[in-house]
Amino acid sequence: MPRNQFQRMVFAFLTVLVTVQGYVFYSLYVVNGTILMQFTGADSVLHAIDAQGGVYMFGRMLPLWAVILIEFCCAYALECLVGSHQRRCDICGDLFSAYSDL
Repeated sequence: MPRNQFQRMVFAFLTVLVTVQGYVFYSLYVVNGTILMQFTGADSVLHAIDAQGGVYMFGRMLPLWAVILIEFCCAYALECLVGSHQRRCDICGDLFSAYSDL
């Protein structure tokens, strides 16, 4: 586990990078890929996304890079504010995750 603030920020960055990329591409390519290609008549999912004008977000169509950037920023902020907090044990003073007792 990270021991200082810099390590926590780097750990959060790497965690969010992998998670957001995996989620966006899984939801677009695996879950909705075939439907997108059939709907637009494209030969690949990326061409299908381009043909429909992007991905629907915030009530409008946004390019794929914008969706990834927005989700990355939101997830990184949440990870830094909520996910990286640690506290000390009252008995021995060791650090542990704020959610390890759940």
